Amino acid sequence: MDYIVDLHTHSNITDGSCTPKELIDVAVKEKVKAIALTDHDNIGGLEEAAKYAKEKNIDFLKGIEISALYRDGRIIHILGIGIDPTNGVFSNAYRVMKEARQEGVKHLLSEIKKQGVDIPIEELKDKALGEYLDRYDIFRYFTRNKMYTTAQGIWDKYLDPVPYGDKELIKVEDAIKIIKEARGLSFLAHYNKTMGFAGLNAQEMEKEISYLVSLGLDGVERYYPTFNEEDHKYLDYLIEKYNLMCSGGADYHGSNRPEIKLGRGLNNNISTSYKLYEKIIAKLSS
Repeated sequence: MDYIVDLHTHSNITDGSCTPKELIDVAVKEKVKAIALTDHDNIGGLEEAAKYAKEKNIDFLKGIEISALYRDGRIIHILGIGIDPTNGVFSNAYRVMKEARQEGVKHLLSEIKKQGVDIPIEELKDKALGEYLDRYDIFRYFTRNKMYTTAQGIWDKYLDPVPYGDKELIKVEDAIKIIKEARGLSFLAHYNKTMGFAGLNAQEMEKEISYLVSLGLDGVERYYPTFNEEDHKYLDYLIEKYNLMCSGGADYHGSNRPEIKLGRGLNNNISTSYKLYEKIIAKLSS
C-alpha cells in the first residue's frame, strides 16, 4: 500500500481551525501516514503535534511557512520542512521577527479601529497561544467572535491591507539560510499564487526561481490543490532542469477552508505519495 502524506498544514496556532493534536487526529481519520505542520511564521505548535503524532503512529516533520521579503518587494512563502527549531541561528532570527510582529500589532489595531472595530489588546494577550502577539491573534479574535463570513474575508478587509513593518518579514535569502542552519529543507510554496510569483510569465518565473536556487533553495511544492496539468508540466520542467526536490500538500486549514481536505486537497485532486516523504527523509539524513 502506498500511503499518502501532507507536508503543508496549518493549526490554530496561526489561521487553521484544528489544534496541533486535532490535526494529528484528522491525519489518523483520513489515513494520512505522514504530515508536516507548517504554520505561518510560527513554531508554537510543533512540540505538541510531534509528541501526539508519535503516540498515534503518524510520521511527523517539524516545519514552518516563512513569509519572506523578496528582492522586488513582493512577499513569497518559503516552506521549511524537517527543521530543528532549537537551532541557535534559527531561534535568533525567529525571535527578532516575532518581537517586531508584536510591536506591529499595535499599529494594526489602530488601523482596524478606523474601520469601526475596536479590539482590546488585553483580550488578545489573554487569548494568545504563544509568547508573542502577531496578526494571527487578531485573526482569531474575528473568528472567535464570528465577525466574518469567510476566513479569507478577514484577511482581505482588515489584515492584508496593512503592510508589514520593518523587521516583521525575513528576507528571502535569510529565510533559506536559517532553514538550512536548522538542518531543514527549503521549498518554494504555491509558486504562482499572490504569495509567490503571480503575474509573471513562465520565462520570468523561471528567472526568479533560478535566483532562489542560487540562494540555496532545495525544491518546489509540486503538489498543491490549485495546480492544474499545465502547472505540473512546468514544475516538472523546473525540477529536472535545476535538480530540485519536490514537496506537496493541501495547505490544510481545517474548517477555515472547508473545501480543502487533508492529504487530498480539493475534490481529491492531490495525492502526495509516501515515497516523496521518504526522499525528503533521506535528504535530511544525508
